[in-house]
Amino acid sequence: MAEQKKRPHEGPGREVVEKMIAERVSQARKEEVLDIYEDLLSTIWNRIVPTLGRVTVSAIMERALALTEETYPVLGHLQVTDEGISFAVLHQRIGEEEGEEIREALKELVASFIDILVMLTGDILIRQLIKEIEGRRTA
Repeated sequence: MAEQKKRPHEGPGREVVEKMIAERVSQARKEEVLDIYEDLLSTIWNRIVPTLGRVTVSAIMERALALTEETYPVLGHLQVTDEGISFAVLHQRIGEEEGEEIREALKELVASFIDILVMLTGDILIRQLIKEIEGRRTA
């Protein structure tokens, strides 16, 4: 009798359910990565626009995006708008792209953006920005 109770929990049905759950967990992790980077880039955007202006920050972001997209074509799904960088298309395509590639691409995008910002403005603006971001994270 003990064997009969075990059988309903084994077999192809269970494998399908486990696979579905694993895919959802994987999907959630990718979504979380996107949410984290979307929030970070939004924070950077909102902190820098009052100082440099929307046109300048847009140009810097577009340049960082173009440079990073050469190595990570997945970033072609991001768009620079008047409000910042839009992740809408990337969110729609999240299931099609490899999670690790997205993580590395977004990390590289942030690094490129900061590098360009440092070249143009020096590190004073970046030091203040980092303090604000770290303060926001601990709050």
